[in-house]
Amino acid sequence: MKSAWNLVGMALWLILIIYLIWMIHDMRSRRLRLLVTEKKSFSWNNFTKSAIELVIFLLAFGGMAYVTLFQDVNKLDKSAVTTTYTYKPLVLRYAERSHYVTVSNTEGRKPVQLYTYYLEGGKYEVTSNDATISYGVNPLNVSAGAYNWNKEWLKHLDVRYQKAWVGVVTTTYKKNFVNGIGLHAGRQANRYSLIRIPDKSFMKTTD
Repeated sequence: MKSAWNLVGMALWLILIIYLIWMIHDMRSRRLRLLVTEKKSFSWNNFTKSAIELVIFLLAFGGMAYVTLFQDVNKLDKSAVTTTYTYKPLVLRYAERSHYVTVSNTEGRKPVQLYTYYLEGGKYEVTSNDATISYGVNPLNVSAGAYNWNKEWLKHLDVRYQKAWVGVVTTTYKKNFVNGIGLHAGRQANRYSLIRIPDKSFMKTTD
């Protein structure tokens, strides 16, 4: 478990499940009492109680489902997340020709590209959903421009590493009560890689 705060969310889901079981039992019990005592299967009083219980459950379930499964990290207050930027030089690969990154196409209904690159001590693979390749004069392209990079530092990296580096921006949920409700405390929310190469000739494309 990334953080003990996530126990808050687990406890709330458990309470919601217990409430659902109690609600079904209560609805059934009241209907049986109605059949036995008043010899009828419907009354407005019983219907109103059941409707209120159901509305409470649906509101609680909807709220918990949203914060747990559908919460958009981009819409959260900056105080809810921590964003870090890391940079490392790329390692040149020698095959048919020298290259820094290999681009492969995947198959399926929604094909994406797979980017493979090497850093000192390891091989890394990311998809075009979570990364972009930048080459040319400007280290930032349209996709990477959505993040708050230090542009002056990127220019420094271009000089230092001859335009061959990778920058990774990682967004992590802070360990607090609010993030614990959605079971996100301490967990990674987003990771995006900016792969910088001198020009397109340093990118190897496979079929």
